[in-house]
Amino acid sequence: MPDRPPQYPLTFNDQRTFADDFTGVVHLWDIDKTYLMTHFSSLRGLLRIPVEFAIDKRAIPGMPEVLRGLRRGPGPTFACAPLYFVSASPPQLRRVVEHKMLLDGVEHDGITFKDWLGVMRQLSPRRFKEQVGFKLCALLAGRERRPQSTEYLFGDDVERDAEAFHLYARLIGGLLSAGEAEAAMKAAGVHREDRRCVRDLLDRIPPPRGRVARIFIHLENDSPPSRFDRFRELVTPVKGAYQLALALLELGLLDAACARQVGEAVRTGHRPGQDLQALCADAVERGLVSGEKARSAGPGYLTPRE
Repeated sequence: MPDRPPQYPLTFNDQRTFADDFTGVVHLWDIDKTYLMTHFSSLRGLLRIPVEFAIDKRAIPGMPEVLRGLRRGPGPTFACAPLYFVSASPPQLRRVVEHKMLLDGVEHDGITFKDWLGVMRQLSPRRFKEQVGFKLCALLAGRERRPQSTEYLFGDDVERDAEAFHLYARLIGGLLSAGEAEAAMKAAGVHREDRRCVRDLLDRIPPPRGRVARIFIHLENDSPPSRFDRFRELVTPVKGAYQLALALLELGLLDAACARQVGEAVRTGHRPGQDLQALCADAVERGLVSGEKARSAGPGYLTPRE
């Protein structure tokens, strides 16, 4: 019998149990640069992350409102939609992150962290900065507990989330042969040991598997939306929380009242480039939301320019 490959160093908690045949919707969010304005692009920023307090953490304007709206759902009653998070930060930060979520009124069902101590024990320092392999393993570990669910994934344009999430969607969808999957992971820079971890996790999720319905990418780096054209219809780039709320409104995942709350939070958040009228017009032009749905989202400053 071949040796079982070493497990990817990650930790997770799951506070919710699903039936084996659960096919419902699950929302899975990256934390850094998608919900919180975490600074990890430099070594100094990376080392500062574990010692920050919850009050030091700043949410991207409007994102807490989006998260609360997704959790609540679009109907008249509280849906308690499944909501999970993934972070490349160390698990020692869990208490700080959960305290910040408590301050923001964001409920969740679990968080997966990269295990920095495990990285050091396995003598794999490359894993501190490498993200595609980590994201694939973290998503597959969650999928093992909810094999038939329909997932909506939320990431950013900083950590190659679009590439990782799109590859994950093809893996669970059975769209790649073993050779094609190996080549795709290698092309994405996933190390040999991490590719073994991915294969092992995937083998533990027997068909039929669920699917990824949509991938949303927050353009934290102001990347042009055309950068993601190669991922076709599965990946939707959004310029901040307001465009994300409009796209989710169009899909029926949150209601117009939530979209209005998000717009107000963005308007008062004083973030550069967040002209709501321009953002709304751009969302309509790119087909993220219909003009009718956009107009239902609130007063004049939320209405797309004719």
